Formats: sequence, C-alpha cells, structure tokens
Amino acid sequence: MDHLKIRLSDIELATNNFSTTNYIGSGGYGTVYKAEIDHIDGSISSATQAKNSDVPLKRRSVVAIKRLFIGQEGEEGFFTEIKMLTNCKHRNIVPLLGFCEEGPERILVYEYVSNGSLSDYFEKINKTKRLTWADRIQICLDIAHGLDYLHSSTGDKQIIIHRDIKSDNILLDNNWVAKIADFGLSKLRTTDHTQNTLRIAGTKVYLDPEYVKTGNLKKGIDIYSFGVVMFEIVSGKLAYDSSYDVNNEKGFRSIIQKYFDEGTLKKLVDPDLIEATENIFMPNGGLDKKSLDTFFDIAYKCLADTQDERPTTQDVIRELEKALHYHEKRKDGFHISIKDINLSTKNFNDDMCIREGRYWKQYEGEIPLADRLTTVIVKRWDKNSSQAHHQYLTELKVLSKRKHENVVALVGHCNESGERIILYEHATNRSLDKHLDNVNLTWRKRFKICVGIATGLKFLHEDAKMIHRDIKSSSILLDADWEPKICNLELSSKSIEMLKVEHATDNAYGSLGYLDPLHEKQGSLAVRSDLYSLGVILMEILCGRLAWGEGCKDHSESLGPLAKRQYERTKKLDGLVCEGIKEQILSLSFITFASIAAQCLREQYSERPNSSEVVVQLKKALETQTYRVYVLRLSSYNVMTFGDMVGLAEICK
Repeated sequence: MDHLKIRLSDIELATNNFSTTNYIGSGGYGTVYKAEIDHIDGSISSATQAKNSDVPLKRRSVVAIKRLFIGQEGEEGFFTEIKMLTNCKHRNIVPLLGFCEEGPERILVYEYVSNGSLSDYFEKINKTKRLTWADRIQICLDIAHGLDYLHSSTGDKQIIIHRDIKSDNILLDNNWVAKIADFGLSKLRTTDHTQNTLRIAGTKVYLDPEYVKTGNLKKGIDIYSFGVVMFEIVSGKLAYDSSYDVNNEKGFRSIIQKYFDEGTLKKLVDPDLIEATENIFMPNGGLDKKSLDTFFDIAYKCLADTQDERPTTQDVIRELEKALHYHEKRKDGFHISIKDINLSTKNFNDDMCIREGRYWKQYEGEIPLADRLTTVIVKRWDKNSSQAHHQYLTELKVLSKRKHENVVALVGHCNESGERIILYEHATNRSLDKHLDNVNLTWRKRFKICVGIATGLKFLHEDAKMIHRDIKSSSILLDADWEPKICNLELSSKSIEMLKVEHATDNAYGSLGYLDPLHEKQGSLAVRSDLYSLGVILMEILCGRLAWGEGCKDHSESLGPLAKRQYERTKKLDGLVCEGIKEQILSLSFITFASIAAQCLREQYSERPNSSEVVVQLKKALETQTYRVYVLRLSSYNVMTFGDMVGLAEICK
C-alpha cells in the first residue's frame, strides 16, 4: 500500500496546517478538512501502476482529509478503513485516495464529495436542491447497490459488513449520486454464516436489535440500518430528530411501527415532497400510490425483528426499481418535452404570444398528443423569478387535483432546462375580455357564460376549498361552444383563512378594477372577495365594457363602484346596458340578474352572497329569460301540442 502514502508535510501545506478555513466538519473519530493535493489516480489499478512505475500516475484534485483522533478506536479504525477500501472500487463507495502515518498522525484522504452527507441535507445545512420523489428513490438505489457490492464476495474481495450505515455516512456527489463512506467499524467476512462479536459497534438509533442482543454479525445488520435510512429519506427527518422525542418515547422505530399498525405510514411523508415540481400533479400529496406503497413495504421489511426475516440487497434493489418504475410511468403521462414545445411555439416567437402577465406569457401552439396534433395554450413562466416558481407550483397543484367543466383543463407541463411551463386545453374563442362589446354575443349566450363562471367559482370555493384571488374577464377562457373556463390560478390559496393580497399592485395587467375594496382597509382577501370580482364581471357582461375603462383614474371610477352607485340610487342600470342586447332582455330576468350582481358588490363580506346563492339566482333569471322565448315561439303556432301545453302550465306556475 506504499503507493497510497502521502507525506504529512504535503497534507499540512494543503490544509494550511489544518486551519479553520479548511475545516468542513467532524465526527466521533476525527476532523475533516477540504484541500487540493496530489495523489495517486484512483481510477488506475495498482497492477497497472506497478507495470508503469516510471510513468507519473498522480493527479491533483480537491480532496477530503480526515485527521483521526489519537486513541485505540481511532487507530483500529484507521487500519480497518485502509484494509477495506484498498480493494473496493464501486461508484457508490467513496474511494480512498491515500493515507498518512507519520509519528502520532493517522490521516485518511478521500475523494471530495461536494454535496455533503444526507444528514447535512435533512438538517438544512445543504439545501441547494429540492430532492424529488424520483431523486430520493434513486439515492436509496445507490445505497442498495453500494451495499450489494460490499455484501458480495468476488475475486480477492471478501464480504464486508459496514456496521455503521446511517445518513451521516451517506455522501452525495455533485450529481447527487449517493456514496457509502466511513468504514472504520467495518468487518471482513468470508461467508455470511452467523458469527458472534463481543463488541457491539454502531450508532444507537440505527442499531439492529438482534445484533445488540446476540452479537450476531451478519449482513442483516446493515439491512436494518438501511431500513432506518430509507424511512429518513421519505420523511425528510433524521431518526434522532427532536420531534420524535427519542428520550421520552421509544423513538423513530416505534413511531414507524405505530403508523404501520394503523395503516397510516403516509403520515411520515416529507411535506417537501408535496412541493416537488415534477410530482405536484399526482394524487396523494404528489406521490404515486403504488410507488409509495412499494417503497414503504420494502423499507418496513428491512426493519424485521430478526436478521433472517429481512430482505437481501438484491430484494431491496428489485423493489426500489419497481417503485421508481411506477413513479416514472405515472409522471410521463403528463410531461411534455421542451423540444415539442419549442417547435409548437416557434421557440416562443412573439407572434405566437396571446397574453402576458407579470411573471408569465401565454402562447398558442400544436403539440403531438395521442398520435395527433392538438392545439393548446402554453403558459411559460419567468425562469429567473422565485415568485414565478411559487406561482407555477400553485397553479400546477390546483389544476392537477381539481377538475371541473368550468375550470380550464390541464394538458401537461414541462420542467426541463430551467423552464416552468403549463399547458392548458385550447379555448377557441380565447378570453372573455375580447368579447364584451361583441354585439353578436347575445344576451342568452352572455347569461350562460355568467352561470358557467359562477358554477366554476362555486366548485373552487366549496369542493376545492380555494380562493382564486384574481377573478377577472381576462382569466375566463371561452371554448368553441362559449362555455367559460376559469384559468390563471397561480394566486389561488386555501380558503381556511383570510390572506394577504398579492395582486393589488398588479394594475398594469388589469386586476385593479376587480379588486375587493375591503383589501385597502384590512390588507387581506377572503372567499367573498372573489364574489366582489364576480360581481364586476357580471356588470361587464351586462354593460359590454371593461371594468377599467379609458380615463379611469382610481378604483371608485371603475365599472363596479359606478354600477353599484347607480343601482342603489335608481334600482336600474338602463344607461349602462350594452346597446346591442337591450331589446333581448326580459325585465323580470333583468331584475333578478341586476339584483344578484349588485349584492356581490356590497361593501361588507356579510352582505355579499356566497357562490352557491349566485348560481341559484342566475339560473332562476336564465329560466325566466328562457320562458319568454318559449312563449314567443308558442304565439306563432296555430295548434298547441300536449308538450306545449305542459310547458305553458309550468310558466303559469
């Protein structure tokens, strides 16, 4: 092993004599420093080095230098680690690059693993990346492959039992590939037959109970510890996290057992997984059920009471690959490639842009879906804004879980190359604000649009338990049959409490005319703030004009307050009604419509109707309008059928 020796003077020079500026951490057996140093190229075998002794085989790289504490355990761990790692060459094992044994110093030099340990990640020391469910399964697979290599006997390599598998000893490289580290407590074996050891070694919360009782030294020791790590990875918390109150309770293992017995293991799932971008559209908190169940099943089996009941590393790998497959299969059904999107939008050409907001632009394009080209709306978010990222996640989460005929349908999404893109179903007639002054849009069609918007809002409030927070005519899409679809849900939030207003400053994009005036007094929005915005849209549809018209200087001059003042003063809106539809409106229908619209615009939340009441009143007004058409049709008949008589009887009621 002489070729692995590194001089102490070289190490002292590289670490600035073990200075605090090079210090990166410490453990039970030593301190670790980051440095740049010359060492033997670990990618070249010792046999090759021997044959080419006159060829310089060293290279310079950034390394991790572990300076062991002096003592019997440190001394033993030093020689054990050299012995173990000299013959270990695997992508999921941290390679030993060299060592130093001069005087009292015992130093190990490893490949530097840039993203730290799993424990660093879960303790928020290193949070540069949000680990998705696929990332976490892959990390478990990496560990399992590393363990499988250790537990296999090949050539001159004996079975290695690590004895200290834990999140502290799982390191993550720059590509987030997991590597097993710290072999100071490891044991070499020729077979996996039971062998007893008098000295129990390991870390308490990860220790195999059978090993603690009997001293049985078998592969199952590492499998148990790995099971604990798998539960840490899915929960986002370390086994010794204070929330588990290890001292007063039985600890992490007993909590897992309790949830397993209750059938509620999903309570352990890390809330961060719900926010993971590629999973947000899936049910059950962003995770595919089959994938999660498969993962939980194999992780729980690793924690079996006896070593013989536990799965092998091959069993674990097979089940984790299944879990990843279930996840990927579900994910691919919603993912649209950036290549297809670039083609459909001509690389986001401005000519394809149909609308823009504060943090996004919408484009029309044709995407290949189910072997045919499908026209969609492509909503592309600002790459460089954290607020855009949050809004993208919000809208994707809502649309993936909430489906209704009056809420725009999600076609897919893209999260590649830094892009955040949502694809909607296409709306042939685009947005409502483009048609307010369209004289060909009859009163009956307008009425049906109003009922559809109110019905979609009722769904969001009562079924989805959401506040939209930015209802306006440009956020209402119209399909080929003029059926309205509520879109732009990026500001929506749960309706449990009143929320601080976010779109009050968004007047550049037309939100100010729809904003509940109460936000100025209370600085927040509630469920019935959406009703105020709906009231404004109802007035726009009736009056055939946008809420924020030309010359509008402040909110009091916009359509909502203007219509409210006139209605309260005269109970009429004659001067405001769109000229092209006046003659189509039945007075009784108009009275009901104007009344419910005006109620939505009332000053106090308690005075406004809820969305269900609006739907009931609008449908009643639409029925009245429909009966008028029916009676006019009857008057042109010389003979009344039985069906006509029944219809007339209903009207008379």
